[in-house]
Amino acid sequence: MRKIIKLSAILFALIFHINSSFAAVKVMPTLIELNTNKSKGNYLTTSFSVQAGKDETVRFKLYPEYFTITDNGKMDSAPKSEKPDNLISHARFVPNEFTLKNGVPQVVRVTFTDLKSLPDGESRMVMFVEDVATKEIQLPNNYKNVNTRLIVKTRLGIPIYVDKGHVVKVGRFDDLKVENRNRNLVYNLNLSAGGNSKVRYHGKGQIIQGGKLVKEFPMNSNTIRANGIFKEIGKLPDNLADGEYILKVILTYKNEKNETKNLIKETPFQVNHTI
Repeated sequence: MRKIIKLSAILFALIFHINSSFAAVKVMPTLIELNTNKSKGNYLTTSFSVQAGKDETVRFKLYPEYFTITDNGKMDSAPKSEKPDNLISHARFVPNEFTLKNGVPQVVRVTFTDLKSLPDGESRMVMFVEDVATKEIQLPNNYKNVNTRLIVKTRLGIPIYVDKGHVVKVGRFDDLKVENRNRNLVYNLNLSAGGNSKVRYHGKGQIIQGGKLVKEFPMNSNTIRANGIFKEIGKLPDNLADGEYILKVILTYKNEKNETKNLIKETPFQVNHTI
């Protein structure tokens, strides 16, 4: 009897594109942020579009989940939550299932009601768009009488945030260190956010020697959850000559007034290739 090994996988991302023989699917926008203070009533409306490839016919279903942001900036979702900042019970969306054909986009309209019962600060959910049918990929296998197949489902997640009332966004740069790990120089970045709404930052790192800029490189953009922390370990640029240096990190975010705020920290480090 032939042995059949089935591998199942759910492919998920906040910004996700699939380009294969199965599908080419995209959503726009990939992130939705709303503010109740701009609403004239006790409700808010928004929309997003889903589009497949010109030669594709794909049926999708929609469903929301509550989520939190982890200490490394990832999404941790759950179908149910009793947290007061859960948007799911306030959300109504149309349609909740549809078929995409010939590259024609489908617009999904989302309405949030009973906004007055939301707590001050940020509330959130993620809207998942998932294809109804599974797809199988035959994988090469070197073992005789073994057939390996990958069972794939496409799932796209669109984070939706709603800020209400008195909102506070405060970022803090808590610590920055450089250390040698397995002959690689890495930085340890520790950030935190005060207030009741997330802080999303971007920025750059600078390598300085003798008061002069030696190298500059982009830092990863990430999100710090409200009243939470964020930690990241990243590799410094290669090809630095032996000597004493300073790592300067400059991060930028927008506060609740949409004002640009900077978080800056420096730390010395040494390069010694003989160690």
